[in-house]
Amino acid sequence: MKRVIFDICLLILIFLLPWWVSLFLAIFGLFIFVNFYEFLASSIIIYVISAAKVNSFIHNPFIVYFSIIIFYLIVQSLRRHIILYKNEIPYKS
Repeated sequence: MKRVIFDICLLILIFLLPWWVSLFLAIFGLFIFVNFYEFLASSIIIYVISAAKVNSFIHNPFIVYFSIIIFYLIVQSLRRHIILYKNEIPYKS
């Protein structure tokens, strides 16, 4: 139930707050909840809403989406090495 309430609040705040506050809340949820796939959706929504129309390699949507997925996978793999999560998530080397 906490996750659903957090998701609803995050979705509403994406449209009300600046992009960097919403992104901070999404990253916070990534560390709080296990398999927080909503991070991917919220990050893409934030990018679509607040992206500037610039023709450069870094602002290519495929590069941004790929970077979001890579960031999600890195955080999920680093969670195993954080002391606070060692009791909850079994360490696999």
